[in-house]
Amino acid sequence: MKVVNDSTPLIHLAKAGGLGLLQKLYGSIYITKAVYREAVEEGELLGEADAPVIKKGVGKWINIGEVTGSERIARKYGLHLGEATSIALALEQGAGLLLMNEREGRDAAKKESLKIKGTIGVIQEAVKKGVISAEEGTGILRKFKGAPQEYWIDPAVIDAAIKKI
Repeated sequence: MKVVNDSTPLIHLAKAGGLGLLQKLYGSIYITKAVYREAVEEGELLGEADAPVIKKGVGKWINIGEVTGSERIARKYGLHLGEATSIALALEQGAGLLLMNEREGRDAAKKESLKIKGTIGVIQEAVKKGVISAEEGTGILRKFKGAPQEYWIDPAVIDAAIKKI
């Protein structure tokens, strides 16, 4: 199954030390050039510790996919370029899963009949499949809760996810 990743789940997992979960769960993932620019190039300029972690996987298990229909998606749904390119790539590649957190992008992806999962869903799947323990999954979620300004996830959503694990 092809998996396309938007920038936010990629950045969140890298910041929390969980980027390897994507490789363990899906083997390889696809990102767009816009996602690479946001997660790696802009991250490096800002001195973000997650940027080199993501960059290390590129060309190995993180593939950069070419996309052509992003302008149509951006106009149709009023999305940021990164989200629009991720949705377009998922459609063009026939991806079985799109990893995305942003509500507007998720809503647009659903309208395009794409299967979507966010960062928390990846962690829950990793626990369910035994890739990590419930304790490890809860630990990652607590990192998110401890730095809401860095991870942009509602603490109530994190609490609900912890209870499910």
